[in-house]
Amino acid sequence: MRRILLGLTAAAMMAAMMALSGVALAQPDVCVSNKGDTKVDKGDSTCFSDETSHAVAVKDSDALAVDNSKAIAINDSGGQADRGATADDNSKAIAINDSGALARDNSDAKAINGSETLAAFNSKGTSINGSETLASTNSDAKAINDSETLASTNSKSKAINGSRALAWDNCTATAQNGEEVECGERP
Repeated sequence: MRRILLGLTAAAMMAAMMALSGVALAQPDVCVSNKGDTKVDKGDSTCFSDETSHAVAVKDSDALAVDNSKAIAINDSGGQADRGATADDNSKAIAINDSGALARDNSDAKAINGSETLAAFNSKGTSINGSETLASTNSDAKAINDSETLASTNSKSKAINGSRALAWDNCTATAQNGEEVECGERP
């Protein structure tokens, strides 16, 4: 019995040492740029900020922030044409888990879990769980769970659970559970 306990204890200690050595071998992947100065640059992530902005990229991600903006990209949110966080002109962009967020001209863009968001000209856009959002010109758009939404020119749109909502020119569109809703006149 004593031999068995001693053997189990030794095996547990060996397993713990192997696990700890694996943790010790893991390399950090983070990039932090603050006011034009790269503070941390370890691993494959990339980041850039000008003298007025902040950019952070973690785990194979890309973040770019210029003109008094903030960009955060985490977990395979990289390659600025496709994925990553890009913020310009007093804006904030956040991309998490294989997502892309672009915010321009006093806007806020958030993309989470395989989503894409573009917000521009005093707008807010949020996409979650495989969704796509476009918000432009004083508008607010949200898409959740494999949905698509667009809000343009003083409009609001919200799409949930495989839905599509399009709001053009001073209107509000809400779509749920596979619905397709459109309001306003297309430009």
